[in-house]
Amino acid sequence: GSMLTNNVVSASPGMNYTLQWPFSPLYTSDGGLYSCVVTSSGLTSVMTSSVINVTIPSPRAVITSTSPLPAHLGDNVNLTCDIQLDPSVDIPVTVVTTWFGPGGMLLYDNDTMISSMEYQSTLMLTSLKAEQAGNYTCSTNVAGVNSSYVVLLTINSYTQVSIHVISITSLSTPLVAGQNYTLYCNGTVLGNLSLSPMVMWNNSNGMVINGNDITASNGILKFNPLRTSHGGQYSCQSLVNSLGNISTIAISRSIIVQIPPPILTVSAVFNQVVVAAGKNLTLLCNVQLDPSVDSTVMVTSTWTAPG
Repeated sequence: GSMLTNNVVSASPGMNYTLQWPFSPLYTSDGGLYSCVVTSSGLTSVMTSSVINVTIPSPRAVITSTSPLPAHLGDNVNLTCDIQLDPSVDIPVTVVTTWFGPGGMLLYDNDTMISSMEYQSTLMLTSLKAEQAGNYTCSTNVAGVNSSYVVLLTINSYTQVSIHVISITSLSTPLVAGQNYTLYCNGTVLGNLSLSPMVMWNNSNGMVINGNDITASNGILKFNPLRTSHGGQYSCQSLVNSLGNISTIAISRSIIVQIPPPILTVSAVFNQVVVAAGKNLTLLCNVQLDPSVDSTVMVTSTWTAPG
């Protein structure tokens, strides 16, 4: 509704004149009703109007993956479709995005989710299956103008590995608290010598964590020294991860901890070598346990007297 400019020309009788209004370039915001009003010598005024309908240039849709491709069975993959508009589109437009997969249009389900923002849509595929391999299309409609982009999703299967064998150090039981012990657990992959299994140690509390005189490192379990609280069932677990295909096997050993002989000292309440008959006397038996005894133990004492 505002006047853009005044063009004043000197007109000669019988001549035709064309008045121009250039758009360099034409933007979507330039659409609307335009009127040209011509006034001659302030006496005659003629107005003509025209509506300019501005169409949007075809947008460009590009699909990128935030996950490594090709994918593998069981992977989660996110495909992001970015809608790139021409710079001449300078007003907000409505974008409708539709995803198509190997089986047709994709909808929300347990393995497929779609998240759309202003000019971006993300397709989230979880726990890929073999039948999900194929072409994926991001189809967009921007103010009635269609565009699409296709990407090929290849899904590779994992290389299967043979089950691996495992061995563990034989133990002589019981083991004596206060001594240093090292247990070894070895895993071997059958038919694939290039794979090295990861070996972990577990006990009744879960995975063995370094501390309290225990050190566990890829198959080697050290007690420096062995404590009474270390007793119990230990499991050695060997795990192989071949391109995501996890193969595992475990074997266990029971560790029985023997308490080292305590140190005993007997003393009297009165620090005297000779005590007169008729006096009261109390003898004390002091039991000193080895520092490696860090759990509660039952102590039973028996006194013997001369004769």
